[in-house]
Amino acid sequence: MQEKFSCTFVDWNCAYDLCKDAGEEIKASGFKPEIIVGVARGGWYLARVLCDFFLLKDLLSLKMEHWGLAATITGDALLKYGLDEKAREMLSGKRVLIADDVTDTGDSLKLVVEYVESLGAREVKTVTMHHKTSSSYVPDFYGELMSDWTWIIYPWSFHEDVMELSEKIIANEGQGLSVRALRAALREKFDFYVPYYQLKDVVENMAYHGKLKRRKEEGEEEVWLLC
Repeated sequence: MQEKFSCTFVDWNCAYDLCKDAGEEIKASGFKPEIIVGVARGGWYLARVLCDFFLLKDLLSLKMEHWGLAATITGDALLKYGLDEKAREMLSGKRVLIADDVTDTGDSLKLVVEYVESLGAREVKTVTMHHKTSSSYVPDFYGELMSDWTWIIYPWSFHEDVMELSEKIIANEGQGLSVRALRAALREKFDFYVPYYQLKDVVENMAYHGKLKRRKEEGEEEVWLLC
């Protein structure tokens, strides 16, 4: 993970609007998908909303792995779980739309396209909520273009991402931090504003998962340490 970078939070309303914008781009192009493939896990929301827009019942999913900790690439893009035999047969001769949340490096989506094309799809198009200009792959459709690189935190991965960022901060500090101090550090290092109550929920969830423990001494503010 990089030492410092900016984060952008996308709430549910914004996420839906991005899906709608992407859907309008698809309609304007004249492309009419027959099946949508959602790339797990980030592409599921976009894929389901687009199924609603295009009145599609057939939604398939496959699992890619590329990113580990927030803003950390674990290695080459890898197709972890492909499609079963029945799903592969469904794609043959069909117009297929592949949906993912964001093109960051573009490696994952590029690999999915190659995989789906190899299964005999008649036409394959790709769509994302966000497209970063840093990506080597440009999707056919997207909701928003991002010229300045930022790590996007979606509402369905809020706890996961904020946990990873918080764990890094506490580890670097080498001592326990209060929620208030952690909140200030997130803003300083990642330009990321988190409401106090939301960060408190995340910290308590980290304790539930055995990542943090609390220390409270008389007359002092409650602090959280790595387990």
